[in-house]
Amino acid sequence: MSEEFEEISFDEEEKEEVIETEIKSKTPDKTKTPAGKKISVYFQSTIGPSPKQEKLVVATDAPISDIKYTVSQIFGLPPEEFHLSHAGRTCDNDDVLEDYGVEDGDTVLLIPVSTAGI
Repeated sequence: MSEEFEEISFDEEEKEEVIETEIKSKTPDKTKTPAGKKISVYFQSTIGPSPKQEKLVVATDAPISDIKYTVSQIFGLPPEEFHLSHAGRTCDNDDVLEDYGVEDGDTVLLIPVSTAGI
């Protein structure tokens, strides 16, 4: 059971030119993800019959509006129906998490939007 192999010779004229391109980076130049310090934060819903809590890793310079959208997806609530609150302060959508002194391991509450007087 011997196999015979045909010898192939390569001529200089038949070689194809190989074009090498340098890969600068596998990541895009600009990212949408905030580059701030990452911390673990507990988000606790006060909406509904029983409290629900989820732990997320977030950037301290993440806009509240972005965090609120992510949290709304997790808890199944429309973002316009709740506010985020930390240490008794309601977080404004235009601010960032670090504006409220949120630290690693802190709890942020989801509180319902007041409908009193409407």
